[in-house]
Amino acid sequence: MAPATDTEICREISSREAYEMLCSLRDVNILIHRSPDGDCIGGGYALYHLLKAAGIRSRVCCADPIPPLYHDITEGVEFEDFTPQCRISVDVADRNLFGDLPAADKDAEIVLCIDHHISNTHYAKALHWNPHSSAACEVLFYLMKDCGLPLTRELALCLYIGMATDTGCFQFSNAGAETFDAVAEIKRAYPDLPYARINRDMFVLKSRGRITLDARLMANAQITPDGKIALIYLPHAWMDELEVSREEVDGVANLPMQIKGVEVGISCKQQPDGSYRISLRGGEHADVSEIAQRFGGGGHVKASGCSVTEGAPEAVCKLLIETAAEALRGQAARGQA
Repeated sequence: MAPATDTEICREISSREAYEMLCSLRDVNILIHRSPDGDCIGGGYALYHLLKAAGIRSRVCCADPIPPLYHDITEGVEFEDFTPQCRISVDVADRNLFGDLPAADKDAEIVLCIDHHISNTHYAKALHWNPHSSAACEVLFYLMKDCGLPLTRELALCLYIGMATDTGCFQFSNAGAETFDAVAEIKRAYPDLPYARINRDMFVLKSRGRITLDARLMANAQITPDGKIALIYLPHAWMDELEVSREEVDGVANLPMQIKGVEVGISCKQQPDGSYRISLRGGEHADVSEIAQRFGGGGHVKASGCSVTEGAPEAVCKLLIETAAEALRGQAARGQA
């Protein structure tokens, strides 16, 4: 069947409708986005456990390997071999974010998408989402709560890690009252889960190479004269030199926001093929999703991303800073910033 591309054919559905749809499926591929993070991994594996409890075979499919950092979620899970009858997605705002999945998955009809991104393109037949939620795992938590489903230990672990990672360990402004309510319920149900150790692994521990890389990135940061925009550029060669893995550099996007006064933090990571992966972070007043959209990307008001396919590093960094400055001026004129 042809994939859904017109928002008019995407139906937004409730928690109950989403769960009833899930229970009607058989042999499901659960698709998550490339460069997987804690939210899409936690959400994907949470859906696997939910479907397994309903007697439905499923497996999580990702174009890139799941980082070892998320072993708490993946340990002991073995997917059965089957021919998929349908596909669902979680934490994927746009079909382009699937990456290099096999065409049978990437180009297939997505019967249901569970998401929290305001930039969702309504590419699935049905969409269960809440753009005000901190994470797709928060959406899943309240789907379960609305439907009276039991919170198992496996689900609690998946959902906690998803919410923790998408909120920067509950530091970001997207962590709302509903987020803290969900985490409180999870902690009350399973007080013995290793929350402190998980938080330390996810947000504190770094290899020696990553520590050296952070220092080098900050020493070479480009900061606009008004101090509102800071950009760090990561050449791919530095990762090889310092023996830092791709998974280890996921957190560098937050480094520019450690500089006082910065409203837009930009990290520009050179890829092996010469393209650039851009991560944007916003301060109290900036909407960085607007900047990402100008490069064909998207995401949240305070955390977004995009890609630039070609160009010399100096030119790409200059363009990013100029675009961010223009966006900030426009937002200030509209009273946003």
